[in-house]
Amino acid sequence: MADEPPTGEVLDEPLVVRTHVTPWGFVVALPLAVMLAYLGAWALDAVPAGGPGGSPADTGLWLFSIPLIGFALFLFLIGIGELARYLKPAVEVVVDESGVTTYGILGGRRIAWGDIVETRVDGRHLSLKARAKGAPRTVRLHFDRLAIEPVKLVERLRLHRPDLKPTQISS
Repeated sequence: MADEPPTGEVLDEPLVVRTHVTPWGFVVALPLAVMLAYLGAWALDAVPAGGPGGSPADTGLWLFSIPLIGFALFLFLIGIGELARYLKPAVEVVVDESGVTTYGILGGRRIAWGDIVETRVDGRHLSLKARAKGAPRTVRLHFDRLAIEPVKLVERLRLHRPDLKPTQISS
């Protein structure tokens, strides 16, 4: 039957989908930050002991090195943030018996199964259109950000709501 879950999958268990994170964010950012900080420190060390009040030629090195060190610090913080996301991926979507919950910057957004009126697969996105006060709201899930095969997520949605067959939009 079409309404039965695939073998090994229990419909009562929530499907927790985490963020798909690649290591490139911190593998590139951290060494680049160290190199830029070293270059900025070298440029600061090249300035004579008189400091920035010296000759106009020395001022150029100060104007070069301070922003370089600042950018290196910014890159270092981005690299550390990416490393933290890689070591502990965040929960993006939870599909359970009462609905779909998506998590973002502003926290979780819950959509009950009865409120979903349309599902659409648009290239690398899954759009869920739901009833809301006033205008309908749409939640877009980016398949590239999810650590799950898109087919598994769409199958789980169809198991809970077989009447909502996702429409495929070619992009």
